[in-house]
Amino acid sequence: MKDISRQSGLTLIELLIASTLGLILLVGVVQLFVSGSDTFRMAEAIGRMQESGRLAQDVLGRSIRNADYWGCRNAGDVAGSLDTVLDSGNADYDADRHDFGSFQALEFGVAPAGGNRVAGSATLIVRGATSLGIHLDASMGAQADALDVNSTAGVNLNDILMLTDCEDSVAFQATGITGGDTIAHAAGKASGTGTGTRDTPGNSVAELPKSYASGEIFRLYATSYFLEENPTTGIRSLMMRTISNASAQEVVSDIHDMQMQVGLGDSGDNVINNWLDVNTTNLPAIDSGFVKAVRISLLVRSPNDRVASQRQAVCFPAWTDCSNSANLWQPAADDRHYYRVYTSMYSVRNRLLNTGT
Repeated sequence: MKDISRQSGLTLIELLIASTLGLILLVGVVQLFVSGSDTFRMAEAIGRMQESGRLAQDVLGRSIRNADYWGCRNAGDVAGSLDTVLDSGNADYDADRHDFGSFQALEFGVAPAGGNRVAGSATLIVRGATSLGIHLDASMGAQADALDVNSTAGVNLNDILMLTDCEDSVAFQATGITGGDTIAHAAGKASGTGTGTRDTPGNSVAELPKSYASGEIFRLYATSYFLEENPTTGIRSLMMRTISNASAQEVVSDIHDMQMQVGLGDSGDNVINNWLDVNTTNLPAIDSGFVKAVRISLLVRSPNDRVASQRQAVCFPAWTDCSNSANLWQPAADDRHYYRVYTSMYSVRNRLLNTGT
C-alpha cells in the first residue's frame, strides 16, 4: 500500500503563480477577441457605408446624366414649349410630377425646416422622356380621341406620355389602350385614380394643340430626390418620388446629408464658367436651363453607433476649405457612428453642346 503521508501537492504560492499566469493569458485572449471584434465591426461598417454611398451615387448619377432628353427635340428647346393636355385642375394633379407645361428639366431646392425632410439638405427633380419605339401609324387630327400607333408594347394605362414630331411636342395621359394599336388620351386625371372622360371637343384641356401627320411617342418621367429622417429611429435616407407614385420610396438608408453644386455655362460649348452651391442664398441666381453639370456630396453614416473609437470629424461638403479644422463637420459630442463623405460630379449629357434657350 502506497504511503499517503509521502504524497505532496501544490503549495499556495505555486497556486497563486499559476492563477496569475492563467489570468494574464486570459486577458490576452480577451483583448485579442475584443480587438478582432472591433476590427470586424469597423470593416462591416465601412463596407456598408461604401455600398450605400456607391448605390446612391449610381442612382443620382444615372438620373442626372439622362435628364433633359426629349427625343428628336434639342435639350433646352422643350422647357416652356412642351404643350400639355393634362388636367391641372384634377384632384390628383401634382405640379412636381405632372407639370410639363412650365417646368425645368433639372429643378434644385433646399429642404425647409419642419416635417420629416432633413432641413438644409439639397433636393432635386429631374425630368425627361424615355423612348418606347412607338410611332404614329396615321395622321392624327387635333380633335382625335385616340392615336393610331404601330404598337402599344410597354405602355401602361394611366402612363404620362409625350407625342413629338420633332417640331412640337404634347404631354398626355394614356386613358385607354385597345387592340394593341390604339392609345386613347382623354383628359380628366393625372394619376391612376378615377376614370376620367374626354371633355367636349374644342376644350383645350382635352384636344391636341395641332394635327400630327407623324410622330413618336415617349414615356415622360419626373423623379424627385430628397432626404427624410425617420422620426422613430432617427435614420436618414435618400428618398424618391416618381411620376406614377406620389408616395416617397426609400432608395438608400443612412444617407445623413446631401449637398449639391451646379456648374453653369453658356449654350453651345462644354465650358463651365462657374460653380454655385445649392443653398437658399444662391437659388434665385441659379438658372436651371444653363446647368451643365452637378456635383453631389453625400455624408454617409454607419448603421450602428459605438463603432468609432472617438467622435468623427470630416470635410463635408467636399468642396469646403478644410485647411482650418474649424470648418470640419462633426456630429453630436456623444455620437460614435462612423462617417464618410462620397462626392462625384455628373455632366448633363444632353446639354453638353445645347444648353439654355
